[in-house]
Amino acid sequence: MMAGIGFAGSSGIMDVPAPSWIEGDEPLFSQWGQFLIAMIKHGTVETFRRTEAISMASSEFGLLIEGGVFATDEPKRVDGRRVLVQFFQRGDLFAAAVSSNLQFQLTPHCRTICLIVRERALDAFKNEFLSWARLRPLLNDGLAQAYSQALIETVGRDQDRIRRVLAMLAKHPTSTDTKLGSEIEAGKQLIRDLAGVQKRSATRAFQALVEAGCVEFHGYKRLFYKEPQREPQTVRHKHQQTGAVCQRSQQRR
Repeated sequence: MMAGIGFAGSSGIMDVPAPSWIEGDEPLFSQWGQFLIAMIKHGTVETFRRTEAISMASSEFGLLIEGGVFATDEPKRVDGRRVLVQFFQRGDLFAAAVSSNLQFQLTPHCRTICLIVRERALDAFKNEFLSWARLRPLLNDGLAQAYSQALIETVGRDQDRIRRVLAMLAKHPTSTDTKLGSEIEAGKQLIRDLAGVQKRSATRAFQALVEAGCVEFHGYKRLFYKEPQREPQTVRHKHQQTGAVCQRSQQRR
């Protein structure tokens, strides 16, 4: 057990925030402390290196304590593209399988610490935390919804797929806010792998994002990302009005 992740007075696990979907469920949220105690008692603290696959049986689950974990749907669709489903952060509950037909590959973004309840301890955990029968289906539903949303968001141009990945990386606690934008520790190869984009197309997309001022690369594994500037609503409205006037003028001619 690592220093700072013990049970009594721990500043590593006992202060882990509950996921938002549990905060919104009053009965489950009131039992968050009990849930953590049961996980600490029956789970194991495991540390993973960057890109080291997290192997988990379908019934197992984990709580992310420190770092970040990519959940990806491995290529099995017609287009053979990988889909980044979620980028888990501290306090997120995760699993490698929602059902026999929907399984994810879990890969750490950096050195990552998780608390995992393995199959051998699952029955003891469930006997202690009786609300698991309610919590696990909600976890599965959330993962399934994230997968459906990811499929919707990844339909379109390769540049949009890459921008989506960059936005997810920028919003994660492992990024740092700077004057240049969100500082992200990631290289072009990782980004295009997560986006499911071929190298040639990714090169063009990166160049377009650089020219648009959204991305600034520093070396091979560091970049700065800024959200694209959106045209103010008042300006758009003025353009729409001008366009409408021009259209009416043309119709009169």
